[in-house]
Amino acid sequence: MNKRRDETRKKLRDAVVAEVVDRGIGSVSIAGIVKRARVSAGTVYVHFESKEHLVREIYMEVKREFHALMMSAGDIADVRAMIRQMWSDMFAFVAEKPEEFLFLEYGATAKILTEEQEQITRQMGVDIAALLQRGVDDRTLAQLDNEVLTLLLVAPAMQLARRLIHDGERPSPELVELTFQRVWRAIENDNLPNETMGKEK
Repeated sequence: MNKRRDETRKKLRDAVVAEVVDRGIGSVSIAGIVKRARVSAGTVYVHFESKEHLVREIYMEVKREFHALMMSAGDIADVRAMIRQMWSDMFAFVAEKPEEFLFLEYGATAKILTEEQEQITRQMGVDIAALLQRGVDDRTLAQLDNEVLTLLLVAPAMQLARRLIHDGERPSPELVELTFQRVWRAIENDNLPNETMGKEK
């Protein structure tokens, strides 16, 4: 892509994200997008086949960037340090791109993707699960079903991030660290008798 094309794509991306966050995916319109992006409707159709295609492609673009950020900690050998880095990276993303974080949430629940795109996002989930499985295998993490581990790790982070975004606050390092410490207690292997609850048989 040339510089002008890149700039136009960036304008459309920002406009789509803002429209979805402000209005909801069901209320997004080409008119609203072009008004925010300050481009012509014809420009949209140079890049995308339709409004739906536009929203899907922007969603996948943001999703891939977020996933790559989460996976960048995968080379850290120590599982606790790896998960801590993933946690920090997520909140750095929230601080830098709060609307894109919400956009990912809204898009995930709206069922807007093609089957091929759904397969790609499912594979992203598999990738994250594999990182957590490393911790289960070396007994750093509790011997829990991967879905349960993911829920315990991700749900508090998502809830905290949503609250901070809606309140217009940036996540402070102290709050991020405190929350991580509490969540870590829920997923670490503390050898409790019932730690295998939820483990697949």
